[in-house]
Amino acid sequence: MFDIDGVLVDTREIVRRAYAEVGIELPDQLWGSTWRTWLPERCGGDLLRAQAVHDQKTQSHLDLLSRSRVTTLAGAEAARALHSCGWTVKFITSGTHEVVQRTLDSADPSLSGFLAGTDLDSMGKRRALDGISPAGGVYVDDNYDLGVKVTEGSTWKLVHFRDQAETELIKEISTVWMS
Repeated sequence: MFDIDGVLVDTREIVRRAYAEVGIELPDQLWGSTWRTWLPERCGGDLLRAQAVHDQKTQSHLDLLSRSRVTTLAGAEAARALHSCGWTVKFITSGTHEVVQRTLDSADPSLSGFLAGTDLDSMGKRRALDGISPAGGVYVDDNYDLGVKVTEGSTWKLVHFRDQAETELIKEISTVWMS
């Protein structure tokens, strides 16, 4: 199981630009967190205003994607390689479905077939993991703290993506899976 943003595709700058276009700064420590966990506070506790700001950010994000190409990362190559060896590979994310679909289409349309869940907070990701395999597996995330929240106390094991090369990431995933 792979997180998308920061593992499969490099979206950090485009996400920051989309938020900046609606007047919101996205701090590093919130990267990978669903907007519902932090944007309402930035909007004075007003959930309706936060939803409106998020909707505007989503439109900005979609506009930016229409003019930009998203770069794949080593995680995408590792996912493809593992899938070709018979591993079950799925992707989950806190991103909204429409943005994620457009992002994957921009980066590599073949990745879309692995999408298993969008717009998920850490507990939503945990439920998605458990729904896919209650027996567990390996979850790859670039946000270590969020990855720990998702996997802690479960049968899933975390691999922290730190921009490893494809072969190094595959080796780490295999080692963690066998441990």
